[in-house]
Amino acid sequence: MFVFKNNQISFELGDIHFGGSPGEHPTILVGGLFFKGQPIVNNTRDGTFDEKMALDWINTGISMVQHTGHPLILQIYGRTEKAIERHILWVSENFDGPFMFESINSKTRIRGIELCQEVGLSDRAIFNSINISMKPEEEVALRNSPLETAVVLGWSPKATSLEERMNIIKEQISVANQIGVKNVIVDPGTMPVGAGYGLEHRTLLAIKTELGRPTCLAPHNAPSAWNFIRQSEFNNESIHLATVVASSIAAQLFASDCIMYGSMIRTKEVFTSVALIGNAISSAIAEANHVLGLDRDLFDPPTFQ
Repeated sequence: MFVFKNNQISFELGDIHFGGSPGEHPTILVGGLFFKGQPIVNNTRDGTFDEKMALDWINTGISMVQHTGHPLILQIYGRTEKAIERHILWVSENFDGPFMFESINSKTRIRGIELCQEVGLSDRAIFNSINISMKPEEEVALRNSPLETAVVLGWSPKATSLEERMNIIKEQISVANQIGVKNVIVDPGTMPVGAGYGLEHRTLLAIKTELGRPTCLAPHNAPSAWNFIRQSEFNNESIHLATVVASSIAAQLFASDCIMYGSMIRTKEVFTSVALIGNAISSAIAEANHVLGLDRDLFDPPTFQ
């Protein structure tokens, strides 16, 4: 629940607002599809999946948007070029909003960029991500594409301090500008518990304070690699879900505009929890604006009752 003195950059993708001052717009939630281990996935190489279950997950997300006012973006993973093609095309036919796409494979990411241009989806797509490991071929593909929105990842194995993280972020924002990416969402990077988890929260505040940029975070990465909850007495779905919700709320409170919460199997729980804290943020910022004499529009949660 912060009020930043400097101007906060914002942009729109579809009817979703990214960035701005805390409380001005609802926190955006990004639900993951087609990742290895999800029950919808049949084969990661050819991109086959349970379409009925995937559609049920999407419809649940759409319903939660209507209930809470918090927007939904779909996070599409593809292991191979064939898989990313199949996933993007299917999502575009079954979901009207923006989507984010990613892969651990450079050629697959490039194919995603090219496909979005070929079928007219570049204005709905978010590339994830511009980072220190991005290959020159990806930069060329983005430069030649009408795609204008991307995540900038502020992570490096050598960036273990706030200053080092911010330097990486500034460098990658410069790369984004050079290759024609107009809309940047900054992800400071979430590390596992014990390997730097927590620094991203400090970095979120620094991004907002110094750069005024829209931010995002994938907080579910921290508990997903936490050995503590792999012990037999804690290794169950309810405890795992509790850690995902807790890490998502922490990101929300530290001014992340956009939260990648992992598998869409958790949609109801995460949306409901974020809606609760969204009410707290709305009330707190309204009081702060009054005290500071600020005239800023605020998100009015439909769950405020």
